[in-house]
Amino acid sequence: MTVAPSQELLHALVMREMQQGIRRDGLWAQALAETNADHSKAQAVYIRLRMETLKQETTGLLVKQIKGAVAEQFRSPPDFKSSRDL
Repeated sequence: MTVAPSQELLHALVMREMQQGIRRDGLWAQALAETNADHSKAQAVYIRLRMETLKQETTGLLVKQIKGAVAEQFRSPPDFKSSRDL
């Protein structure tokens, strides 16, 4: 199975968070609930859930940047007032 580079990067980010002791408690609780509190299975579910949230967050940031770039492109240039404005 081939993993896309973006997927690999997201997996690496999740693993780094886990190594640093960073855990989203809400996602961890959901993972525990889905696995009947089996911690080894919950870890795999947590990784999947965290990957999903990272994808959503990344998509949201990209959309925000694109909207900003489009708005900037259509913004009128400021009127010339004096040589100090150059």
